[in-house]
Amino acid sequence: MKKNKKTKTFIYKGLGIPIKLVNVPMKKAAGVWCIDINMNKLMRVVLDALIRKPTALTGEELRYIRKYLEMTMAEFGAAFGVSHVAVLKWEGKQNRISPALELCIRLYILNYLRAKDREFRLLYNELSLSQLSESSKGKIHILTVNAATEDLKIAL
Repeated sequence: MKKNKKTKTFIYKGLGIPIKLVNVPMKKAAGVWCIDINMNKLMRVVLDALIRKPTALTGEELRYIRKYLEMTMAEFGAAFGVSHVAVLKWEGKQNRISPALELCIRLYILNYLRAKDREFRLLYNELSLSQLSESSKGKIHILTVNAATEDLKIAL
């Protein structure tokens, strides 16, 4: 009986946002096929992709970021000068975050990840406040990750 296989595509929803995994190694455990990838690497790759995303973050993506940082709504809000209620509304899609504050959140994450100065400058120059201000309401952008590579590269 086969214990390992590869699946061409797999939509993984375990992070709270849909991630399309391609070339996914699978392993049979207790009679059920499961993805066989490094979840810590996947979470980091997703975080990195979100901070470089050229359009506004969705409520689900903000929730993912907050949870990755292991912050409560109150802690996350305090880090950016807003209440936990504001964070609750962002995550619940009731209020949009301002483009300038979103850029601050992305730069905060780079600092959290101990990025080099060059990475800060690149992100600052890559992102456009006008792009971030465009509504992404109703648009679902699914990140695609090539799970066949050891470093789980984002597939473009």
